[in-house]
Order: sequence, then structure tokens, then C-alpha cells
Amino acid sequence: MKPILDVKGLTRIHGKSCDGCLAATGPKVGGNQCPHCGSIVACADVSFQLMEGEILGIIGESGSGKSTVIRLLYMLDQALAGGALLHGGEESAIDLMALNRAQARQLRDRHMGIVHQNPRLGLNYQISAGGNIAERLLMSGNRRYHDIRRIASELLVRTEVPVSRMDDFPGTFSGGMQQRVQIAKALSTRPRLLLLDEVTTGLDLSVQARILDLILELQRELGISMIVVTHDLGVIRLLASRTLVMKTGRIVESGLTDQVLQDPQHAYTQQLVASAL
Repeated sequence: MKPILDVKGLTRIHGKSCDGCLAATGPKVGGNQCPHCGSIVACADVSFQLMEGEILGIIGESGSGKSTVIRLLYMLDQALAGGALLHGGEESAIDLMALNRAQARQLRDRHMGIVHQNPRLGLNYQISAGGNIAERLLMSGNRRYHDIRRIASELLVRTEVPVSRMDDFPGTFSGGMQQRVQIAKALSTRPRLLLLDEVTTGLDLSVQARILDLILELQRELGISMIVVTHDLGVIRLLASRTLVMKTGRIVESGLTDQVLQDPQHAYTQQLVASAL
């Protein structure tokens, strides 16, 4: 398999930062706030590869930096240091961290997708479910009404949203159905890379199970590379072939998911696994 994403040294600090931020924070000192300047090291020196057709998991407690990594990769925040090369397609590798706002928007619209924990971040509640999908298709360059309507219908069926509700507003849907509409919207452009940020948090267990089964089925069918961010080890166990463990902004352990969960090497990973038993 070839890598579709190559991340090296990704670093993000909230605050003015100083020369001592990185040395004075991290797992060894048990915190991510710099004692010298008060800045928060959201993530530091994060490096990994994502292979074509792979689902990579990132786990860690709240504040571990996992969602920051997702925001950086989707170019919603700016990195202080590091790069992320997106491979594939006809063009050469693209450094996501080097793009300006217009270039980032164009790349997101055509080649990337994201599903947020809170559907309000991923859906426009002022337009219909079908309109949300159409909006993304229009931004990617598809201008034909009948094609857009057909694709929207097919995606809603595929994500188990009744086509009869295509013209309903997302606010009238249940939480689980809103997540399915988000997934349909994200997949509408057949992205190379799909980012999933705590997509099952707050949903009933039965709804969680259906969402996870849907994600796994779609990934196997479409071969889309995915990064799944969660604090739920059950989600990681079901979806991810490889897993990164983050604490206070750093990766403390990585490997095949079964190995990481069954024989954790880092004390923090051992703690996470033990707390889930």
C-alpha cells in the first residue's frame, strides 16, 4: 500500500509561545500548559502516515490533542510547525499546511470530507438535508440539477435516510439521522480522505452501532482512507487497523490496534485500557 497522507512534526500552540514551551510540557511533566508563558501546547511533533484505504484511529482523553490534529489536517487551524503531504490524484503531493485560504477551501471541497461530533458544525440548518449535499456538490464544481438531485437521493438511501425526507431541514431529524446526513454530505464528492471527529459521542448505543456499521461498510465499499478520532476504545477496536495514542499533545504509543489494546506498552495506554474493562 502507498501512503495517502504523510504527517511530520505537526505542532500547534495556543498563545504567544516561548522557546521553553515544548520542553516544559508533555507526558513527562503531566501537562500541556507552559509554566513560563502560559501558552497551551495543543499538539507537538505529531508524525504519522496514513495508507490508501486504511482507517487510522487516534485515541486519548479530552485535551490530548487529537481533535486539534483533525482541525489542522482539515485546515481549519494553522500549524506553528510541521507539514502534511496529501498524495494521490494526478497532481503531485500537496502540503496542506502551505495552502492559502482559497486553496485550502478548494482542496476540502474536492478531495476531503469531515464529520463532526456536533452536526451543527457540519450541516447548514437553514437548508434541507438534500440541500446540504447539493451545496457541497456545487462547491466541488457539479452544476447539473438533475445529477445533483440523483446523487443526493442515492447517498441518502445509502446512509439510511429516507428519501421522502430529503427536503426536510436537519433540525427536524434525530441526532443519529443528522450524523448520517453529515456522512452523506462528506461522501458526496468521493473524497480521498475522510476525517471523523467523535462521531458517536452523545448517541444512544443502538444508534452508535448502526453509525459504526455504516462507516465500516462504506469504507470497505469505496476504499476511502479515514482518520477516526475518539476517546471510545470500542469505536477504535471496531474501525481502526492501526491506532495512535495521544496525551498532552504528544503521541505516546502507536501500532496495530489489536497490539495497542491487548498489550499496551505505555503507562497511559495501560490506564486507558484498564478503565474500559
